[in-house]
Amino acid sequence: MLLTVPHQLRKRYKEVGAFQAGTKGSQMIDELLPFSSRILEVPGKRGFNAFINTNLDMILHEKEITHVVLAGAVTSVCIDSTGRSAHEKGYQVVVLSDCTSARTVFEQEFYHTHVFPLYADTINHTELLQRLRVQ
Repeated sequence: MLLTVPHQLRKRYKEVGAFQAGTKGSQMIDELLPFSSRILEVPGKRGFNAFINTNLDMILHEKEITHVVLAGAVTSVCIDSTGRSAHEKGYQVVVLSDCTSARTVFEQEFYHTHVFPLYADTINHTELLQRLRVQ
């Protein structure tokens, strides 16, 4: 039986112990620590889209949050799935070009150049930090 790419990804994540809370790579980066009170973490994401099977949408509405900034892995799967869903729910979406990762360089560049601009702003972390300091 052939596994689809999403199943292969999930299987591989389990095998290597990726995306585990409290492990290296799951902590907030030092540059964002000054903004930690403005960053919301929602536990429980098990699939590709952070809105599915979580209370993310409810929390964002309760807190009157209108903008979502996406970073993480995998660009063409989780980031795209969550970004599209956020856009369809009416959020302003920003994808951090240098804080996401794809399976290939081509895939990374393609999504940031041709896909994300259809529904999101694509900026790098430096521009995000500048925007946050202005507000």
